[in-house]
Amino acid sequence: MKLETFKVLSESEVKEIHKATVDILENCGVKVLSKKMLEFLKGKGLDVDEDKQIVRFSQNVIEDSMSLIPEKFDVFDRNGEFVFTLGDRKPKVAAGHNAVFWVDSETGLTRPSTVADVEQFARICQQLDVIDMIGIPVMPQDVPDPNATLLYGVKACVENSVKPIYFSTDSCKVNRACIDILEAAFAGDFKHQVYGITQLSPTSPLYWEKGVLDAFMDTMQTNVPIAILPEPIAGVSCPYTLAGLLTMNNAECLSGLVMIQLLKPRHKIMYANSWTTSDMRNGSALVGSTETTICRIAAAQLAQFYKAPSHTTAPNSDNHAHDEQNSWEKTFSQFCALGAGHDLIVNCGMFATGLTCSHEQLLMDAEISAMAKRIVAGLRVDKETIAVDLIKKIGPQGDSYLTTDHTINWLRSGEYVRTQLAVTGSKAAWDKQGSKDTYELARDLVKNYPEKPEKKLSDKSKKVIEEIIGEFSK
Repeated sequence: MKLETFKVLSESEVKEIHKATVDILENCGVKVLSKKMLEFLKGKGLDVDEDKQIVRFSQNVIEDSMSLIPEKFDVFDRNGEFVFTLGDRKPKVAAGHNAVFWVDSETGLTRPSTVADVEQFARICQQLDVIDMIGIPVMPQDVPDPNATLLYGVKACVENSVKPIYFSTDSCKVNRACIDILEAAFAGDFKHQVYGITQLSPTSPLYWEKGVLDAFMDTMQTNVPIAILPEPIAGVSCPYTLAGLLTMNNAECLSGLVMIQLLKPRHKIMYANSWTTSDMRNGSALVGSTETTICRIAAAQLAQFYKAPSHTTAPNSDNHAHDEQNSWEKTFSQFCALGAGHDLIVNCGMFATGLTCSHEQLLMDAEISAMAKRIVAGLRVDKETIAVDLIKKIGPQGDSYLTTDHTINWLRSGEYVRTQLAVTGSKAAWDKQGSKDTYELARDLVKNYPEKPEKKLSDKSKKVIEEIIGEFSK
């Protein structure tokens, strides 16, 4: 039996948050900083105050638009091969995205990130079975055009892995260039198959900036799904209470989803969330707190209420070191995100409130994710797994089970997680191997990954991508 899906809201509480969300969007509205979008929404019959740039959404418009959202969609790899479905409530794990700094594997020091870091990150992701998708891990800092940093990150990922891509920006021009790079790399039918997902975000409280709205309208010309990911901060840009935080996130997310469905009915989307709580003692924003993890569970319930594919961020930590705090915050956040049934969970390899990445963190997060997935999968109980005939055959004080066909057949079946980093065995054996902790073991393991992509991108695609970036920089 599979582990029961986690819940922190009753059905009536979900409906209460929805009702409050409708009230906010209908009577308060959101600010829309785009004349073109305001004119479009006015033409659709929405209540638009052009002077104040405020749009109000009626309950009918909200609910009719939300009913158009595709409940699921298929995702393909760079070669055009099907890899998974988002919306089937079988969680997928992604690495990245959008940090700035990197912990150097050789020195252990934090430094500005490089394109080479992203290339190796993508090659490691390609080898990790638990990583289903790659978010661009950092904005590499060693590129000739600082405005094109995300483009170089996307280029590094598509050239070094065939796995699907997740990216985000607040610029229409950058968004379009990223989409063009994905199309150039993709061997399938880009107009009908999904290879990449773009994330676009409102600004709290309750407004949409022009660049993001322009990216909305431009993305409608493609088949690329949009994840609407609000980022309200409790007590700063939304109420301090968790219910208030959830409601603000929901209102901002729905306002974006409704606009997308008005622009292009049935366009693929994701109901997303990456809120933060705040430590009022020092003003820090927190993404790995216990409270954000509670909200992750609630968000999955809200997405399921709207019958929309859901995305959240995890495993998250606010600490700047690869230590115990890092581990417990990441384990709780990832386990609860998986247990709640989110469709896509992005952030493996990141820490320090999303500002820093490391190859070692990626490997440790992959281990956490594999263990969390295994717990969520539960256990199989049937005649074969109970093995009553074998138990009776061996009998009291009988022979060892070690060499039985049953043990051999189940040894590599997935019944047990095969860890790479966990320390097992005696202390004497551990001492003999250097008494290394998990981070040190991960540093050693990083060296085993390839320095060149195993599945190279064609020279033709590489040339087109170079031209896209060159044209962008002009």
